[in-house]
Amino acid sequence: LAMMPRSRSLSPSSSRARVTLQQLMSSSSSSSSAENVCSLVTQEMQNQSEAEALKLMQHYANLRKNANHSTKVPKVWTTKEEASDFVRKEIDAVLFDCDGVVYRSPDPAPGARDSILNLLSQGKRIYFVTNNAAASRQQLRDKLSKILDMEEGCLTEDMMVGSGFSTAQYLKQALLDSGSNATGRLYVIGSEGLCNELREAGFDIMDRTVEKPSMSRDELADYSLDDDQVDAVVVGHDIELNFRKLCIANVLLQRNPSSKLVATNVDAFDLVGADGRHIPGNGGAVKYLEHTSRRSAINCGKPSKLLADLLDSLYGLDTSRAMFVGDRLDTDIRFGIDTGMHATLVMTGVTSAQQMIDLKEGTEEEPLPSFILPHIGLLA
Repeated sequence: LAMMPRSRSLSPSSSRARVTLQQLMSSSSSSSSAENVCSLVTQEMQNQSEAEALKLMQHYANLRKNANHSTKVPKVWTTKEEASDFVRKEIDAVLFDCDGVVYRSPDPAPGARDSILNLLSQGKRIYFVTNNAAASRQQLRDKLSKILDMEEGCLTEDMMVGSGFSTAQYLKQALLDSGSNATGRLYVIGSEGLCNELREAGFDIMDRTVEKPSMSRDELADYSLDDDQVDAVVVGHDIELNFRKLCIANVLLQRNPSSKLVATNVDAFDLVGADGRHIPGNGGAVKYLEHTSRRSAINCGKPSKLLADLLDSLYGLDTSRAMFVGDRLDTDIRFGIDTGMHATLVMTGVTSAQQMIDLKEGTEEEPLPSFILPHIGLLA
């Protein structure tokens, strides 16, 4: 308990968390630099996450005292010595989710840099496995290196497994390497980083020029789709998503009944800002097209078996000596449990202590983790 400061019990995903970036900036009388603001946001993340972890530790301690409660509950690590000792003795590879774990964009999580460097110095294999498809592997490496202030060469592309990369590898195997009559042509909703991953895998991306965001019934009826053959419609997070893109994607699926509807992930939302605001995730667009096209999307992100198979083919992990660290129960923790890893939840992301308490014994979609810790700064 000594490491737990007396701080406000604020969950990043709770309506009680009302600390804004502007408030943090104004609280610093010495400097208004971006570096100091970042430091203040990270400190607030630490205060919030440690308060959340303390709440869970007390809750599970009470459950263990209850003679009528026989269900196994997560172990809440409260000291750096406890967490790092387990990792040093029992773990060979640590796989991190990124947003909500290593950082809450654009600010690093508490102790993230030192923890990762210490793990690397111990000879641990480190990988970053994210459902974010907006960045290529190179872009993700550069982003993490910048946020964590890592020296050149500390992080490599081989450590990066974004859902854009996993999507490209799945489609390459299913279409280009399978001996099928695939054209290699795709329609993509998503970022240029996702398109680059698909191009590097050998695919041709259908022209994505959007004249305007809207599309009327008459416009769709007259819209030219002379060269409309595609092998798949790929849906990734798109901050410029609009009705026109959805209409084109839906008609392409209609005209190509054997084509695949592929999702880089089906996340509901992510967190932004010091007060944990929900930004819609890719899952909304995927559900939209599933409903309108009457198709079921193939998910290439966590917690899909496709991603697990890719990791096995790339790295050959001994999952019994691997740890998956994440902030979401439905993606990270479920993926860790399904693959036989030590599933570890941090409290710097979307899951709050109250959500964990309300879940009781967990569900198939949202299972309980094996371990809980406030932030990854305790790992090494």
